[in-house]
Amino acid sequence: MDAAATSAKRSIRAGIVLIAVVASIAALWLAREIVLLGFFGVLIAVVFSFPVNLLSRVMPRALAVILVLLALIGGAVGLGALVAPTLSRELGELQQRVPKAVESARNFLSRSAPGGEQIAQKAPETVKQVGEKAVPALIALVSGITSIILVIVLGAFLVAQPDVYRRGVRALVPPAHEEKFDESWRRLGASLRKWVGGILVSMALMGTFTAIGLKIAGIQGWFLLGFLTFLGTFVPYLGAVASAVPGLLAALAQSPRHFLWAGVVYIGVHLVEGYLIQPLVMRRAVEVKPALLLFGQGLFSAVFSLMGTVVATPLLVCGQTLIDYLWVERKLEKQPTK
Repeated sequence: MDAAATSAKRSIRAGIVLIAVVASIAALWLAREIVLLGFFGVLIAVVFSFPVNLLSRVMPRALAVILVLLALIGGAVGLGALVAPTLSRELGELQQRVPKAVESARNFLSRSAPGGEQIAQKAPETVKQVGEKAVPALIALVSGITSIILVIVLGAFLVAQPDVYRRGVRALVPPAHEEKFDESWRRLGASLRKWVGGILVSMALMGTFTAIGLKIAGIQGWFLLGFLTFLGTFVPYLGAVASAVPGLLAALAQSPRHFLWAGVVYIGVHLVEGYLIQPLVMRRAVEVKPALLLFGQGLFSAVFSLMGTVVATPLLVCGQTLIDYLWVERKLEKQPTK
């Protein structure tokens, strides 16, 4: 009877654990966008930690966070006031050149591509459909800006009292595993700081090289296009391709020769990224295997759409760090391969 009762209790306990795990997975899936935004807030906190840690040596940490936020707001306002006239003019010029680019593409397809005349005839309707989606895109943009503000606020709270949140999570860990938790926390923080530093340097270099190259090639709107490349570099591979499309369209609106030179600039810049920036900057910061990176970005993009693509690389960095330490070093007692 005692053995049967014990077996029944174990079965009930296992069933309760299974139900709890399934319920947790379901809850995380339903709240996946919030979870990803929370992780993005952690990345913002890592970015803030660089100036906050420096300022906190001479002033209270809370005051350092406030000063960093004020500097961020002031920098954004100042930059907006400085570049708003240029961006407004270049956006207007791009808006005028896009129809010319579409017309040039139609003429090219009609003359040279098999079946191109039929494709060209559908181009105006396609452009019209794109225009009809402008309002939903604007709503999505406002929603994105709101999310960014919330993420920045979350990052500020996290960086203001990091030890409070670390101790809160640590309290949930069994005493026998507290040492592993502390080392995992330290390694994750170091890996994320290296990744953030590397990606910021890479973004700045890519944006600068693109703007200079397009300026030399005589492409109008070079400043805005360089800024788009700066933003696109945040998402490896996919962002680089997406940020090149507006520049190629703008160049095609000027002339086929400008289109050719713009293609040379983008190819040259991304060759510099692959053979210079990546080896000297990103791989020195944190190395993620290229095949793993491509697979992870594709998987996260398919499951979580754009936000998944944005956070795929830092999540892979965190996953690789934990696997190297907890499984390879602690469990298998081996050294991770580099």
